[in-house]
Order: sequence, then C-alpha cells, then structure tokens
Amino acid sequence: MVPWFLIGLALWQVAQPAAAELPLAVASRKQLFIDNRFVAKSEGVTLRANPGQKLGRMLDPSGKPFHGHVSRVIEDKGKIRLYLGHDGVAIHESDDGLHFRATGRSIGGGSFSTIFLDHHDPDPSRRYKLFLLKSKPVFDRKTDGVYAFTSPDGLEFREVGRVLPWFTDNPTIVLWDGRIGKYVVYLRALAYDSPNQRRIGRIELDDPLKPWPCHESRDPRPFLSTANVPVVLAADDEDDPDSDIYYNAATLYEGAQDVYLMFTTRFRHFSPRRNPFVIPPKPGQWEDFGPLEIQLAVSRDGISWHRRDREPYFPMGFADEWDRWYAVMGPGLVRRGNYLYQYYNSSGRLHDGAILRAEYDKKNLDLGGVGIIRQRVDGFVSADTGHQGGWLQTPLLTFQGASLRLNIDTGAMGTAFVELRDSQDRPIPGYTLADCEEIGGNFIDQRVYWKGKTSLAHLVGKPVRVRFQLKRAKLYAFQFVGE
Repeated sequence: MVPWFLIGLALWQVAQPAAAELPLAVASRKQLFIDNRFVAKSEGVTLRANPGQKLGRMLDPSGKPFHGHVSRVIEDKGKIRLYLGHDGVAIHESDDGLHFRATGRSIGGGSFSTIFLDHHDPDPSRRYKLFLLKSKPVFDRKTDGVYAFTSPDGLEFREVGRVLPWFTDNPTIVLWDGRIGKYVVYLRALAYDSPNQRRIGRIELDDPLKPWPCHESRDPRPFLSTANVPVVLAADDEDDPDSDIYYNAATLYEGAQDVYLMFTTRFRHFSPRRNPFVIPPKPGQWEDFGPLEIQLAVSRDGISWHRRDREPYFPMGFADEWDRWYAVMGPGLVRRGNYLYQYYNSSGRLHDGAILRAEYDKKNLDLGGVGIIRQRVDGFVSADTGHQGGWLQTPLLTFQGASLRLNIDTGAMGTAFVELRDSQDRPIPGYTLADCEEIGGNFIDQRVYWKGKTSLAHLVGKPVRVRFQLKRAKLYAFQFVGE
C-alpha cells in the first residue's frame, strides 16, 4: 500500500501550475543555428556543419606563392591586412581578400606572433596589440615568455612588457568578449602525463597588457600546462586515440549574437611502430610526425565547445597537391559581399617536415603556401531538410525589429514558409503559414512577407514563436530588423 503522504504529495505536484516559459530576448541581433538554442521542436530537420570552399593558393603579383604562418587577418578602414610569418611577420594588404600585395613592412622580435585589433580600448595608441613569444635556447622563467606590444596603426609596435612567464609553443589568441565585458585568451595548455597532451586553455582578463592570471605549479618544466589554466577543449573518446589539438584559431563572430567559433587544427600522431614507412627529415631521428586537418568547433559562451561532426572543415589536398597532409587555419575572417574569407597555411609535409612515404617524395616539388577559404556569410552550420520536407519551431522569443529576414538557400526546387505563434502556441492571425508568401531561392538577407505585408511593429516586445516550414532547404540565420 502506498503511504497516504506520498499520494498527497503526488496530487499536490499535479495541481501546481507549470513554470512559465521565459522568452529569449533576441532584440535585433542576428541569430545563427549553430546549435539547438533556436530549435524547441522539429521534424525532419538536421543541423549540419558546412565546409568552407578552397579557392586555391595565394599568389603575389608575379605569380609566386606566399608562404608563412597566418598570424591573423584583419580588416581596418576598408583595407584587408594579412600578417604572415612565424619568427618574423610580413604584412600584406588587399582590397578584395583574394589578391594581396606586400607592403614591405614586417614585425620581428619573437615567434608565434598574433595581432589583435582592439576596438574596445579607448586609447588610439593601443588600437593594435601584438603578442609574441621570446625565449632563449634554454627557456628562463625569469625573463622569457609571452610579451605584449601596442601600435596605433598595426605597422610599428612598441613593447609593453611580459604578460606570461611560460613557453606556450603556440599562438596566443586574444579577443574582447563584450558578452562578459572582459578580454579572453585562448592558448595551448599541455597535459604532461597524457598521450594527447595538447589542449586549449582559456584565461579571462581585465587588461591584456598586464600579467595574465594563472595558477602557479611546482613543475619545473617550461610549458604552460593544465595545472596553470582551465582547459575548455581537448580530444575525447570519439577522436582518434593518438590525436590532440594543435592550434585553435578562436574567433568571435561579430555579425551575430553569442557565436564563438574555433577552427581547430587536429593532429594525429604517428609512431615508429604504427608508421615505420614515414621518412624523417634526418635519418633515424623520430620527432612528432603526423597529418593535420582543420575541424570546426562552436560555442555560445566561449567555454563550452561542441563539434557537430568530426569532418574536416575543408578537404586535405591530394598527394600531388601543394597542401597535402597539413593545414593550419589562421585566426580571423573578413567579408566581401556574400562571402567570408579565411586563410590557412600548409607545408605540404607531415608535421615537423616528414614525408609520408618515399613514393611521394618527388610527387610534387612545389609544396606549401597560403590557401584561401570561402564561406557563405553565416554559413558555418544550417538547419537542413531534404526533399520530403520538415519543420522547426523556435522557443518563445521577444524581438525589437520591425520585419523578419532570413539567410536561407532552397535552390530552385525547395521552398520555405514562416508562421508566427503566440505564447499559447496558436498561429497569430495574419502571420500564418497560409498567409506567408513562398520563399524560394538562395538569399543572404530575404525579407519575409505575409500577403504583401512585412511589418511586425505591433508585435515588438511580445512573446512569439517562429515556425519554419521547409522543403529541401538550408536555413542559416534569422534576424528581426528595422524596416
């Protein structure tokens, strides 16, 4: 027999009203489908990561390929600037993101240089910030480490001082995160006792020009480790057991709300036992050899990261191509028209310069360079339906714009319709699927019409749900904007 007080508790729980659903405030910011935040209910819809498109190798005006580690791409006052180099950084400029010219300017003084255009800092002399590693052959914790520099124009830099007393062996990516009102650094942290040592650490800062807060440890080794900073991304049980994360290329997607992207370089380690056919650069010397590819990771807060699939962000080059076996993405992206441009570098060799097999040694003597990747604006992840159709519905939202616009591709054979529903999940008169005018085609910014009208002004601030009825479509983003 069930005790009477348990029966009473159950009846009391049933009688309690369900907690009211609090609407998400999207204001007039663009919203991307990088995860399930805007998928409350759905049928026949799959969120899919979309690869970037390789456009080939960057060439100078004489037709010769550029070479070097991509420190960052930045757009400033309409000019695209690409910083290339590892121990020394050459500065190149472009108008269209495809054709670059050398400026004849360069930055020296250390290795693993990364440049950051800081729109938050009110001091114009510190608009640009540079972070690089200074170290002697034997690393000295008293003097070596990551140093900070500033510049008003991104060309001539002034040293500020040391900010991190560890050997990072990796670029330190610094960003201003307006969501939390702090600077954030993404950098390598080693797990010394793991075969998958390389991980991505994260540090929050009030001022990136002052010493970065880290935990001290008694370990005498010079590398920044997981004992010093919190880790936000690492290889897991779904990855190859002999792999880790080489670089992170963390980027805040400025065009949307709460969209953090990492174009992580994944590194699969070879061993003499499993890969005896590898040809080291020096006979008999085995280093950390293996192939590298780029995968996309996404986040809403910059701390919890997710890889929707483990597919490469773009395919590895064939064995006779310049970018075979090795790809490292540079941080940053720039927009021209309907497309975003990103840049990666390749040596055409395995990590540390090894050759996969002797038969490939002379397969292509023109190896390495800097490649261009093109991605659709907002195109990293989409909500997809096949030819049989499907639908998705957002959770309850409040917005500030006066019309609804979509980034969507249905091609010629697909369609989309949009319905607005109230807090009780009832279609709002005048904004039903039957009222919606068909959307069909490929659009970056398509306005939604309901029997010729677009205005949503009388719904501003009121909780609504958005229902998308899709057929053979890819829905990338939505945004409530002014008329």
